[in-house]
Amino acid sequence: MKVRPLLLGLSLCVTSALSATAFAADDGPALRAIAQSVLDAQIRFDVPALDKVLAADYVEVSPVGDVDSREEVLGFYAPQAREQMLSKGVEPVSATLGDPRIHIDGDHARLIALNTATLRIQGTEQQKQLRTVFEFRRDGGHWKLASATYVPYRAKP
Repeated sequence: MKVRPLLLGLSLCVTSALSATAFAADDGPALRAIAQSVLDAQIRFDVPALDKVLAADYVEVSPVGDVDSREEVLGFYAPQAREQMLSKGVEPVSATLGDPRIHIDGDHARLIALNTATLRIQGTEQQKQLRTVFEFRRDGGHWKLASATYVPYRAKP
């Protein structure tokens, strides 16, 4: 009789592990979409869109190594910051995620991707690349971006 509870326990563990795996696999496209929405919001200087996806305790490591709080990041994308950038002849055009690698562990996930930004600088389009690490946390059943790290990337010759 003791075998039956053991088998029941094992089958429940296997079932829950399979469910977690299926759930995690289904989250990959959602995480990529959120990461792309962050890049799109940054390009458009869309503070309300960023506000929706950033966790309350969001922290970011910039490409120059600064550690910025959520409030600092949102301030960087304020409309007046966009005007300052445009006045210097720099216009963000687009940003795309390439080579995404996703790891999901319960309510935490990491997406590492190549972030390619197209900028119009003094009328000439240029591409800048960053290896970007997005750290997500499930909050109230929804994924929120808890942190991001932007690392300058140089293509291999």
